[in-house]
Amino acid sequence: MIARCSLCALVVALLSFPIGASAATPVPSATAQPTPAPTALSPQRLVFARKLFADVQAGKLESALFDARMNALLKPVVVSGLAKKLQPFGTPVTILDANDFTTPSYRVTDYLVRFAAGKSLLMRVAIDTKGKIAGLFFPNGF
Repeated sequence: MIARCSLCALVVALLSFPIGASAATPVPSATAQPTPAPTALSPQRLVFARKLFADVQAGKLESALFDARMNALLKPVVVSGLAKKLQPFGTPVTILDANDFTTPSYRVTDYLVRFAAGKSLLMRVAIDTKGKIAGLFFPNGF
């Protein structure tokens, strides 16, 4: 039993201290970033988010909303597969702004999409400087 505990301690030590590190080297650790509380969207952004989600869920995307790269990636088979995964969720009850940030090239919004029975998912949308959707992700999976 003691040998097992010593072995566990050795494995933890080896995992904690990468090759070339010493006990004095601080162990990298993940720190939880505060998550802002979801906020209400402006009426215009709410209409956009609802329409985009409904279009994805229906498998019918307007190519004019997307940049050239996204239009190339969103082949009919991809859109159809995504729609099939989203359809069981039903119609969103609410859509909130869970996170919003900008980079030099994009405005990125994480929409918190809530459904009946307490289900929810994130829909991340990146808009480029020309106002086109340059990224569409569902980061928490479904």
